[in-house]
Amino acid sequence: MMDNIKISLDASGPNGELSIVRVDGVIDTMTATELEKVMNSLLRQKKYNIIVDLGGVDYISSAGWGIFISNIREIRQNNGDIKLAQMVPNVHEIFELLEFDSILQSYDKIDKAKRDFNLDDLSADGVTSERSDQSVVSKMAEAGAAVATSAPPTVAKDVVEVLSKSDDETADTTDTEIENRVLELVRDDPFLSVSEIKKVINSDESFEKKIGWWKIRRILKKNDLLSKKKRFRYSRS
Repeated sequence: MMDNIKISLDASGPNGELSIVRVDGVIDTMTATELEKVMNSLLRQKKYNIIVDLGGVDYISSAGWGIFISNIREIRQNNGDIKLAQMVPNVHEIFELLEFDSILQSYDKIDKAKRDFNLDDLSADGVTSERSDQSVVSKMAEAGAAVATSAPPTVAKDVVEVLSKSDDETADTTDTEIENRVLELVRDDPFLSVSEIKKVINSDESFEKKIGWWKIRRILKKNDLLSKKKRFRYSRS
C-alpha cells in the first residue's frame, strides 16, 4: 500500500456475503489505483455486495469517485450493490454536489448499510434477485453518469463534466421559471450557497424534475452573480 492510503478488507454476514472495504487516507490520482485493484479483485471473485467504509478518508478526487461509478453497472447487473458509509462532512458535501447521491446510497453507520442489504434475502451465492438492471441504467442516465460507467477511472475526465450535461435534460419551458426562482432566492438571502439554493428549489413540488448544481451555477454565472459579494449587491438593488 502507498503511504497516504491504507485499505483493509473484511467479510460480514452469516456466510460472508458482504465485503467491507475500509479505506483510510486520501483517494487521489496516485492512490486510486490501489483501491481499484481491491475492487477489481472482489469482482473477479464474484463478490458483488460491497460496503465501502470511508470514515478515514478526508479527500476523494474525480479518479476516486470514478472507481465507484465505473463499477456500479457491472455490480448491479449481477444483482449486487456498492454502499458507501461513514463519509466525513466535507467528503459527503462533494458527494452530494456531484449528485452521486442519485446513483449510490450512503449511510452514516456501517450497520445501517448492512441492514439495507437484507442479508436474510441473499441467496446461497450471495446475490439478491430483486434489483432490476433496467432501473439501474435509467437512474444512471438521469444522473448523467452513462459516460463515466464506460470509462476507466484513470481517464475519467472530470466526472463533473459528465454530470453537468445532465442538467441540459431539463425542459426548456421551465428554464425561465427556474432562473426566476434562483434570482428570487438570491434577493431573499444572498448568502445562500449554490448547494443550498439547489436544496430549496428541489424541495419545491412545482418543478417536476430535480435541478442540478451545475444548472444553478450557470444561471448565477449568466447573471454575473457567482460571488456572494455580487449576490449581496443584487439583493440590495
